Amino acid sequence: MLQTWDSWADISPKYVADRPVLERRTDPLSEVFGSMSIQEAVYMRLEATAPWGVRYLGDTGPRIRFMLVVRGSALLRFKNPLRTFSLSSGDLFIFILSGEPFTLMDHPNSTVVDSKEVRKLAVDGVINYGGGGPLTTLVAGAFGMSTFGAPLISAILPRFLHLRLEQKRSHAFQCVLDLLAAETAQPGIASSRLISCLYESLFVYAIRAYASSSAAPPKGWLAAMSDKHLSKAIEAMHSHVERRWSVKSLAREARMSRSAFALKFRTVLGQTPLEYLTQWRMYQAGAMIRSNHTSFSATASAVGYESESSFSRVFKREMGVAPREYRRKCADLQSSVGE
Repeated sequence: MLQTWDSWADISPKYVADRPVLERRTDPLSEVFGSMSIQEAVYMRLEATAPWGVRYLGDTGPRIRFMLVVRGSALLRFKNPLRTFSLSSGDLFIFILSGEPFTLMDHPNSTVVDSKEVRKLAVDGVINYGGGGPLTTLVAGAFGMSTFGAPLISAILPRFLHLRLEQKRSHAFQCVLDLLAAETAQPGIASSRLISCLYESLFVYAIRAYASSSAAPPKGWLAAMSDKHLSKAIEAMHSHVERRWSVKSLAREARMSRSAFALKFRTVLGQTPLEYLTQWRMYQAGAMIRSNHTSFSATASAVGYESESSFSRVFKREMGVAPREYRRKCADLQSSVGE
C-alpha cells in the first residue's frame, strides 16, 4: 500500500477544469505490455516419446515462459506436490516471472533428466527424446524482459496461467497458437524474429482470455480493467497523466458518484484512485529518467508537477531514491548488464 500524501501540493499537477476528458485515449493494457521490452526470445520443440521426464531449473532473471501442448499430454509438477497440472493437447501454460523449478513428464514414475542434458539432443531447435512409446509434442519458449518493467508486470498478473483448450478461445488467439506450432515445426527465413513477434501476440491474447474467464479474480488490476466504470477512470489517468485529477473528476470519468467510485476503486485495486495515479506517474517518470534524455524539470512537468522539488519529494518517497540517484543507479545497472 502506498503512503498517503503530506499535502495536496505533493500531488497537485496543473489545474484542469472538472470535466470528462474527451481527447485522445491511451489503452492502459498496451501501455503496460509496451514496457516489457522483450529480450532474448528462445524456443524449442520437444518430441517426447513415453516414458520421458525433464527437470527445469529456475530462471535467474525476469522471464516469461510459455508451454504449448501440440499433441499428447503431460504432467507439470512444482516442488509442492499439491501443485501438479495435467496438460492436454491444445493447452497453454504460461509462467509469468516465476523463477521456481518445475518438472515435465508423461507419468509420475518416469525417470527425470536435467533439461541441460536434453537440450544437447537439439537439432535445428527440435529435440527428439524418450523411450519410443506414445508421442507428446510440446513447444516451449521464453523471453527475458526489462528489469525495470518486471515489477509492474508481476504486480498486475498472476504467476501462472493455465488456459485449457476447452475454454472459449478466439479465432485470432487460436491462429497465433497454430502459427507458433507450425513455425517451430518447419523453421524458415527469419524464424527467430517471427517467433518473437508471435510470443508477444500470444501473451496479449492469453491475458485477454484470462481476464474474461471465470478463473480471473474479482480484484486486482485486470479486474479493474474489465470493469466498464473503473476502466474509464484508469484510461483517463493513463491518457492524461499530467492533469490535476481529483476523486470527483475521476468519478465523473467513470460515470459514478464520488463515494461509490472511491469505494469500488479501493475495493478492487486495494488503493485509492490518487494513490494509483501517483504510482503510475512515478513509473512513467522513472522511464523518462532512465532514458537520460530528459531533464528533471521537464520530467516533473510531463507527469504533472509544476514544482521540481515537489516532484522529487514524491519520487523519492515512492521509488526510495531521489531522481538524480535513480538515474545513476539505473545507468550502472544497464552498463553491468551490457557487459
